[in-house]
Amino acid sequence: MTVTESTMQEPIYIDLSQKIASLIERNIYKAGDKLPSLRTLHKENGISVGTVLQAFNHLIDKGYLTSREKSGYFVSYRNRQNLPAPQAIPATLSARSVHIDKLLRKLREGGSKKEFVSLANALPDHRLLPFNSIKSSIQKVSKDLSGNYLKLEDPKGNRKLREAIAKRSFTWNGKLHADDLIITNGTTEALNICLKAVTNPGDTVLVQSPCYYGIMLALEGLGLKVITIPCHSDSGIDVDVLVDVCRSMAVKACILVSNFNNPNGASLNSIKKARLAAFAAKYKIPIIEDDIYGDICFSGKRPDCIKSYDESGWVMYCSSFSKSLAPGFRIGWCAPGRFSYEVARIKLMQNSASNTLMQSAIYELLESGSYDRHLKKFRLELQKNMVRTIRLVEKHFPVGTRISSPAGGLVVWAELPAPINTTELQDTALDQGVSYGPGELFSNDGDYKNYLRISYCNQWDAKIERALENLGGLFSAISINDK
Repeated sequence: MTVTESTMQEPIYIDLSQKIASLIERNIYKAGDKLPSLRTLHKENGISVGTVLQAFNHLIDKGYLTSREKSGYFVSYRNRQNLPAPQAIPATLSARSVHIDKLLRKLREGGSKKEFVSLANALPDHRLLPFNSIKSSIQKVSKDLSGNYLKLEDPKGNRKLREAIAKRSFTWNGKLHADDLIITNGTTEALNICLKAVTNPGDTVLVQSPCYYGIMLALEGLGLKVITIPCHSDSGIDVDVLVDVCRSMAVKACILVSNFNNPNGASLNSIKKARLAAFAAKYKIPIIEDDIYGDICFSGKRPDCIKSYDESGWVMYCSSFSKSLAPGFRIGWCAPGRFSYEVARIKLMQNSASNTLMQSAIYELLESGSYDRHLKKFRLELQKNMVRTIRLVEKHFPVGTRISSPAGGLVVWAELPAPINTTELQDTALDQGVSYGPGELFSNDGDYKNYLRISYCNQWDAKIERALENLGGLFSAISINDK
């Protein structure tokens, strides 16, 4: 692998990165292979170590490589996708009441009838979590002879934990302070108390479509109406459409998932995020940003957020550790900007404070570096699982299937040929020992009947492969019979 200094059309690091990318595309370097070290390439090519490092970082940003601390640089588990991305559905330009609880309850009741492989549950398999580190953090906290972990925590949350979260905002170009943060019982509570602070029953809230059903449950519970705009799997929402809708209708708030939207994996680029922050300030419409998946990125730097560009406090940032570390701890947080006083007041009235012991345990995991070490392994396993899932869908699902290929998160979003109704087929799939998330669950209007969400956050094994194969057979049979 050599590079000549005479190549002047491109910077040297770009030329080197293109040559390495070509080797990866030609499968000479395969997924998981370790690349030569910085010093080796420096000696082989007669270029500086800094130039080689630039090339590697460029390839990380492009998704070709991942770096592992003290181990080197490795080829990413990238998906060479053959299927197109799912299509978006046009906006619903009228405010409607939310009615989704009935469908969700039916699916939960059906799923409890027998054991099955769950491709519906978007919570990480406990076997992928840092069990020993979590246990050690709990033990350390519980050995505190002062008994502080038995006391009721401050309503805004553990001060040390808030300071640690504020410091971590630097990774997404944020500038949070501990005083900006309120610890909550997961992202669900964060979203709820932010909504309560800026809306009243009967108000209209804008969401992207498809939309995570947990967000719609929150809207239903608060008696709010919803208006939707399309979210494209590969590019997210169109900011111009959002602005036009908000200017023409009485929208009181927007709820947006900026990174790896559940279910379609869509992310917004930095330009769109900056535009949204500016829009919120100009029109004085709060944006409630759900960034629960931001830490689960597969390559490159951790993505920024809408909150990264918020200068006037109109962006209400929400996140948690439920998807990336410990779902059962129910520890999340929000940074509500100019609405901090009202959100803190609602939190105090709602349940006084979040769990003291769990907050302290999370702080220990952050402070010790255990969380960051876990993230490196966790991201790699999830990326492998995503690639495996997409390959099996390409192999076994019917002709005409479309599927997303997200750069992070826990799920993929598939669109099947139109005759297939994934809600109607759920019971048959359960009888065959597998569950999934029917597309209709992610719409308030009965859309996405031929779509489904598939999670890839289980520890991979042969049962998952068989489950995907069985699903493909079920859907293919419907597709063939309809012809």
